[in-house]
Amino acid sequence: MAVTGEIKLEERARKPPLGLRAQILIGIAGVTLFAVASAGILALWAAGDSLREQREATAQTLAGAFAASASAVIDRQVPLDSLRNRLPLEALMRKLAERSELLGVSILSRARVVVLSEPARETDDVDVSVVAAVLEGVGPVLHYRTGPGGTELLAYAPLDVQGAILGAVRIAIAAPAPVPGFMARQGPLLAMLALGDALLIALLGYLVLTRLVVRPLQDVERATARVSAGDLDQRITPAGPREVAALAAAFNQMTASLALQREQLIRTEKLASVGQLAAGVAHEIGNPLAAILGYVDLLRTEDPRAPLSDDERRDVLGRVRSETQRIHRIIRDLLEYSRPGREEVAAVDPHAALDSAVKLLEPQARFRGVEMRTIPADAPWPQVEAPRGRLEQVFVNLLLNAADAMGGSGRITVSATTNDA
Repeated sequence: MAVTGEIKLEERARKPPLGLRAQILIGIAGVTLFAVASAGILALWAAGDSLREQREATAQTLAGAFAASASAVIDRQVPLDSLRNRLPLEALMRKLAERSELLGVSILSRARVVVLSEPARETDDVDVSVVAAVLEGVGPVLHYRTGPGGTELLAYAPLDVQGAILGAVRIAIAAPAPVPGFMARQGPLLAMLALGDALLIALLGYLVLTRLVVRPLQDVERATARVSAGDLDQRITPAGPREVAALAAAFNQMTASLALQREQLIRTEKLASVGQLAAGVAHEIGNPLAAILGYVDLLRTEDPRAPLSDDERRDVLGRVRSETQRIHRIIRDLLEYSRPGREEVAAVDPHAALDSAVKLLEPQARFRGVEMRTIPADAPWPQVEAPRGRLEQVFVNLLLNAADAMGGSGRITVSATTNDA
């Protein structure tokens, strides 16, 4: 009991937690999720570069356009920060500041002093050194910086009024990293799309695996269970992929080989029992042969002076005939038992098969002191589905073993009962 429990526990531990189909589908779903997510992220990085270039081009265009518009309304005869110049510049700045992506617009003098700003700049908002190049007529120039609100893109352009550089303009645009920003906004949608793709591919894989792999393997499993139960005539129709069809063909070849080996084994066992019976048959034939020889000698050595009467002659010949028929019956039963026949499963009366086995064994010397008893003796026995020849062989082997165990003396009882369960 304890050993059996340990074996069951060990087998349970070795049993794989998931089936082949589940493991393949999990792998396909994982690969799909990884592929979709990777492709999405790579596409986002590529789109991020394009968005960055588009943002920089927009900033350069806005800075250049605003500088050109401001240069057109500036009166170079008065200072840049004079009221005559401030009013039209403020109108331009308010109109430009209406664009939602702009963080601020500023106008700088040649002394790098902030003349106008919309909105007002903080005291720590200092222009970078690239302004010096812009005030020399280079531009537009771009510069990224990180502030309290995140990354900003600054675009500088010179104020060129009739060939004279009077100052510069600065456009500030929010420039967050494209990929993190997109992931923050569209990450859940991307995850749902990846999950949907994985589920769709997993469903398709489930249908394909079930049809091409799982069902043929289940057929092999069921056929194997029938073979283990003794049905060696079980065959599988090769179907599905090449590998599965090859497995089915190999299974059919295996069952055919097992059936052939079983027939050979049964034949060998039968020949072994025939050998045991032959020894007893030889002994049994010897007695009637000796009697026949004695009757023949009696007829040969008949004394002419005292011849046998016709009745005596007929009696001697009748005895010779009886002993000859006895030899014929013994040899016929032995040949009938040893002859290979077509083993077909049919409804068989076990009592009749037992009688045939007993008649075959009665001439054996080891059975002269054995009494046979059947229960029930007169009532019909329930029929069984079995090959008649194999059932007789089973009875012969059992009776031989029983006789050897009793030393040729005793009673053998064979009973038949029905089991309704």
